[in-house]
Amino acid sequence: MSPGTSGPPVFSQRLDELMAAMLKGEAPNVGRFCGYCYTPLGRHADACAHCARTTADVQPVAKIPAGVFDLYRRMRRRESLIVNSFAYLGLAIALLLFILLVAVAVYRFDASLWMMALATAVLIIGGRIFAGILGGWIGDSIGYDFAQRRLAEEWADYERERAQESAARDPARA
Repeated sequence: MSPGTSGPPVFSQRLDELMAAMLKGEAPNVGRFCGYCYTPLGRHADACAHCARTTADVQPVAKIPAGVFDLYRRMRRRESLIVNSFAYLGLAIALLLFILLVAVAVYRFDASLWMMALATAVLIIGGRIFAGILGGWIGDSIGYDFAQRRLAEEWADYERERAQESAARDPARA
């Protein structure tokens, strides 16, 4: 769990990794999954390690529903958008520093070679460093927290819809 999130992640780490592999076509959507949170279960497991629900309370399922994959894709898209935005901000900062150094070189130093080399180094090395720090560190943390909060909200909606569908199918259990 990352700082800023209020509880455990909606998807267990095992489920997250498995869904990523499934979406890449590296794993089939077949197995034994918790009927509540869809975390993979061992053949003889009688409780989910992630949500702690027993198989007596919630029957295991053989496939992860398409709606869960939709939630997963949206979560990953949100993370990616924020991380990439911060990385591009880092590149923009390096570009602005490059332009500033070139302007200084032209107006102050008659476009000296050493100043142009410094500006180019700032563009190349600074772009990589700023993109890495802003995108890979700050953006990753913010993106993860934001995507997890939104996923938790969407999961709550998913749970309500699932409960309503279940009650409609079997009014005696409602």
